[in-house]
Formats: sequence, structure tokens, C-alpha cells
Amino acid sequence: MSRLVNLVAPRSWRDALAKSLVFLLLINGTDFLVKAFITQARPAWPREVTTTTVIALPFVALIMAVLHRQRFLQQTLSALATTDMLTGLPNRRAFMDRARRAMEREGRGVLLLLDADHFKRVNDQWGHGAGDAALVAIGAHLRAVLRPGGILGRLGGEEFAAFLPSLLPGETRSLGLRLCAPIPVKEGGAGFTVTLSAGAASACDGASLDRLMARADRSLYRAKAEGRARLHIADGEEDRDRAA
Repeated sequence: MSRLVNLVAPRSWRDALAKSLVFLLLINGTDFLVKAFITQARPAWPREVTTTTVIALPFVALIMAVLHRQRFLQQTLSALATTDMLTGLPNRRAFMDRARRAMEREGRGVLLLLDADHFKRVNDQWGHGAGDAALVAIGAHLRAVLRPGGILGRLGGEEFAAFLPSLLPGETRSLGLRLCAPIPVKEGGAGFTVTLSAGAASACDGASLDRLMARADRSLYRAKAEGRARLHIADGEEDRDRAA
């Protein structure tokens, strides 16, 4: 049903005009067939078409308005189901779906798992409002640093992810330096910074997204264990990590 609504619903006033004309042609055509083949009446073309069009036009306009509204509601519900409302990034489900499709399409890329350092301290020291402001700042930082074409998402809490299908493994290290740089946060009259720890893994040899997530997650734990505010990269199938 949703596909039918998306197909028929007007997307612009020109589209609405074109589809209204199609509806009117169908109505007039049906009216002609009924009168010509069922009632055996000979339609008087100018008068009949004008009368049918005048009668049908308000109903066609109403149908177009209802379909447009229905399409808007479907898009809104879809956005609510796939978007993290705080940061505006895709949520976990949407990120996983998009990253999996990108892996199948491209066959290569780099997955990054990122976690805010000492986030509990932010909430404890500055309050939960500051914690929300920090998450918003992190989302903006990721959008600014990561190249176009990358897939971003908030997995939950203070954990984020990115899949970059066009990123080469050799470019990951320089990207990590920018990702893990201090991020300024302003909340009310106060200001502070947050940093990210990151783990990276490269898609290779047909590895599944779940396997790639596990490798990146191990690298993230290594980054946390060795001082935070840094990137660790899973090295091939042996998962040997090296600090960026």
C-alpha cells in the first residue's frame, strides 16, 4: 500500500496537475464506455466532457490532497523509525541496513566504531543537558570530518559508527587523528571538550558486517585500554592492532 501511495501521490504542483489530468481522462473515458456500451446512449462530447469534468474535479483535487498528506505522514514515520532524534544521524537499525547494502555493493571499505571518552563524567559534572549537547557536537564533528559518501550512525548511548566505502586502509590513520581531536562543547555559559576513541577494521575477503563490527569493537577496546582519544586499526585477519 505504501508503495502505491508513493507512486500515485503528487510530489510537486506540476506533478499534481499532470496526475489530476490523468484521473480526469480516466473518469471521462469510463463515463464514455458506460454510456456507449451499456446504456447504448450516444454521448454529446463537448457537453458531456465538460459536465463530467466539472463534477469530478473537486473529488480529484481532494484525492490529490489526501495522497499528498498520506505520503508526508509515511515519510515522517519512516524518519522517526530510522533517525536518532537527538543527533539527526541514522539510528542503529538504519545504519546497519545501509552499511550492509554498501558492503554488498562496493565489496570494500572501512568500518569505524567510536565511543565518547569518560562520558559519565560529563553527565556527572555538567548535567545531562550538557551530555546531550556533547552528543550533538559529536554528531556535527563526525559529519564535518568524514568524507561525503560515508554512512554515519548513532548506535546508542555515546557510541557511534561510520562505514566509508571509498576509504582506503592507508588513509584510515590520518583520518583517525582528526576524529580523535578534542571536540568543543558549549552548554549555557560553560564550555568543555570531549574526545573519541575509535576502532577501525577494513572489509576484505567477503567478511560479513557482523564480523567487521566484532573486529572494530576489539580495536575500540584496545584504544580505550591504552589511553583513549586515539584510533586502533585491526590489521588483517590476525586482528593485530596498531595505534594511530
